[in-house]
Amino acid sequence: MTTVQYVCATTSRTLLGRLDQDAAWFDMHHVARLFGIKSERAAKLLWQVGVTRDINADQDLRWPGDDRCLLSHRAVMSLGYHVDFGRTTAFRKWCASSP
Repeated sequence: MTTVQYVCATTSRTLLGRLDQDAAWFDMHHVARLFGIKSERAAKLLWQVGVTRDINADQDLRWPGDDRCLLSHRAVMSLGYHVDFGRTTAFRKWCASSP
C-alpha cells in the first residue's frame, strides 16, 4: 500500500492515510481532529450519513480489529460536509488531484 498525506491549508493539520485499490483510507480519530470535532461526534455523524445512504458502510468503513475505524476518502468527505464545508471542499479537490 502507498502512504498518502493531506495537509489542511486552513489549519495545517496533517492527515495520513493509505491507498488500497480504489480508495484512500484514514483513521477516524485523525479525521475528527482534521475537522476540529471529537471522535464521539464523528462516530455519531458517520452513523447519520450511513442511515441517509451518503456512504455504503460495507465499502467505505473498515474495522481492522484494534478498536480503530478506517474511513475511505468518500466517507471523509461525507462526514466533512456535515461539519466544515470549506475544509471538505479543499480535501475533495486534493483527492481529485492526487494520483
